[in-house]
Amino acid sequence: MARLNKQLLLRLAGVVAAVCFMSAHATEPLKIGVLAPITGATAADGARLLKAHQLAAKEINAAGGIAGLHGAKVELLIADTQSKPEVGRHAAERLIARDEVSALLGAWASAVTMPSMQVAERYRTPFIVTSAVTDSITERNLQFVFRVSPKGSWAARDVGGFINYLRSKGAAIDKVALAYEDGPFGQAVSKGYKKALPAQGIRIVGEETFRTGSPDMSTQAARLKATGADLVLIVCYVDDEVVLLRALAAQRYKPMVLGYGGGHVHPTLLQLGPMVEGAFGIVEWMPDLKKAATEQFAKAYKAAYGEMPLSNAAQAYAATWAVALAADAARTRDPIKLRDSLRALRLDNGPASLLPNDALDFDAAGQNNVGNVISQVIGGRFVTVWPEAVAGQPLRLTR
Repeated sequence: MARLNKQLLLRLAGVVAAVCFMSAHATEPLKIGVLAPITGATAADGARLLKAHQLAAKEINAAGGIAGLHGAKVELLIADTQSKPEVGRHAAERLIARDEVSALLGAWASAVTMPSMQVAERYRTPFIVTSAVTDSITERNLQFVFRVSPKGSWAARDVGGFINYLRSKGAAIDKVALAYEDGPFGQAVSKGYKKALPAQGIRIVGEETFRTGSPDMSTQAARLKATGADLVLIVCYVDDEVVLLRALAAQRYKPMVLGYGGGHVHPTLLQLGPMVEGAFGIVEWMPDLKKAATEQFAKAYKAAYGEMPLSNAAQAYAATWAVALAADAARTRDPIKLRDSLRALRLDNGPASLLPNDALDFDAAGQNNVGNVISQVIGGRFVTVWPEAVAGQPLRLTR
């Protein structure tokens, strides 16, 4: 009898230990590392990214957490890249090796993203690139790198289509000039323009480059004016675009302007008033897109932060949901299994489907097949004007 009681006690102890282990495991969060420029040259962009990541995590957790992980909550571990590549690289390594995150998200600028994603590849940890557009990010046969935003070169395809659309509406566009920052971001997009636009019968008559953070662009503006271009395609971050547009105005040169990316639909630009009225922007997302997920996200973001989100916020939000849904589908925190789950993911409804494609769906290279839309400043606000199928209102030709 004593022996039986001893065996029973041992079995009960084992059951209690297993229950305790399962309970502890159930409360363990899904740790997601976020690389963002909280300080440095692109800190304003980093602040918006964080808001979107945090909104997604809050929504997931408020809905009961991740069902496939017994209700585990999402925990964001945030690291400041200081807008510097080397700092971003060290931060990525710290988040993976010390903090043991299951995935990384980030890191805004291409120059910071590229060394950080190499760290993730080496540590076999999924990295979802939210906004960086350099083509080669998903062209290196990396096994743990994904991207929700489009490639930079894809902008040329869409810009060419939009220029021809403008021509069909009566706009006289014979000569085009380029102005871009000289880092990986500007080089990738401008390279796409230089390759694709001439093939579509669009003549490029000049190009000017500048370093991010340049305080004066009067020389570049004078040279752009000398080209006589009808349209100037700008590729840079928002602070640089403000400097360039002011320099163009000082030259009394007002061509059509088409900026690139979320920086061109930043509220800061609207402070320029008449200088920016009528300007176009090619952007990965707009809050007035005719999609249910877009409408819901824009409403929630504005309620939480008192402002409308930009494209980089939408991408950060989608990426955070994608990791959580992949973890739920595979019932895992393991980085390698999570990578496999991301590869199989297809989200054609729900919060992660807010981007302007049929579904968030990564191809074999980790690239989401998503296009761009065109915005315009009309009456002091940004609205989607092309493609017509998702346009908030018709475009206005100002010249």
